[in-house]
Amino acid sequence: MDINHVLITGVAGFIGSNLLDYLLDETDWKITGIDNFSTGNEDNISHRFDDPNFQFFQREVSQLSSLRQFEVVFHLAALPRIQPSYEWVEDHVTANLMSGIHLLQLMIREEYFPRMIYTSSSSIYGNPDTVPTNETEPIKTMNPYAFQKYELEKYLEMLEERYPLDYVNLRLFNPYGPRSFNPDNQFAAYSSVVGIFIDKAKNGKTMQITGDGTQKRDFVHVLDVADACYKAAIHPENLNTAFNIGAGKTLSILDLAKIVGGEYEFIPARHGEAEITWADVRKSRDLFGWEPKLSLDQFIREEMRG
Repeated sequence: MDINHVLITGVAGFIGSNLLDYLLDETDWKITGIDNFSTGNEDNISHRFDDPNFQFFQREVSQLSSLRQFEVVFHLAALPRIQPSYEWVEDHVTANLMSGIHLLQLMIREEYFPRMIYTSSSSIYGNPDTVPTNETEPIKTMNPYAFQKYELEKYLEMLEERYPLDYVNLRLFNPYGPRSFNPDNQFAAYSSVVGIFIDKAKNGKTMQITGDGTQKRDFVHVLDVADACYKAAIHPENLNTAFNIGAGKTLSILDLAKIVGGEYEFIPARHGEAEITWADVRKSRDLFGWEPKLSLDQFIREEMRG
């Protein structure tokens, strides 16, 4: 597929800003990015404002009036964590479902269907019956956030029956990496636990482990996520399916705290969160050539030295 111009929604967020860096460094594509700064931060992208291939607009996804100039849409805009989705229900439905619906409505209205790379979530599996978990695992959404992410997947699947959609759903398993934690963000308490623990340890504060710490997570580096987005975008054929994007291994939260080092304490478990996430990534490897490459241990060591 010939790609000249792409759109990134949520470009100032943790994943969006890292994807922006990846694409500007690895391609010659023109990139338009939008963000409303609800969870994103201008500081995440300001170092790219002078790049002639990048244009930024502060706006809502719902304010987009056309997609005709883009060959690919990376739809990352979201309110990204589980616990706030119980409290700010309407805000989360708007961000996590209706923004994607608006993009689909534009495609239908214009009869123009750019490839849509949608960052879904491993949370849609709930507590899976099988680990490692592959994409055929039954969906068991345990919280509003997961339900909203899966709703958009289903809309893509159903609308594909009538329209020539071209999409890839990337089910992300606990991304971590640069910019994953912003203490000034109202959702910071629900940011990547890797970033939270590192921030606590570096500042001599106590890490808080929910429950008994035996819950396990598959942590994937954000640049591996960016690489998956890129490979999905350049694949020569329509895929129109979902892929797990994880490290293919799992680690308990207690063991994570021990690797980071420092003091930790236990606090009550949170409702609606899975006991384990562990991605089977064979489908991603086999169908579009993606595999995780970056090490969590190495990232923690480098961050703690910095």
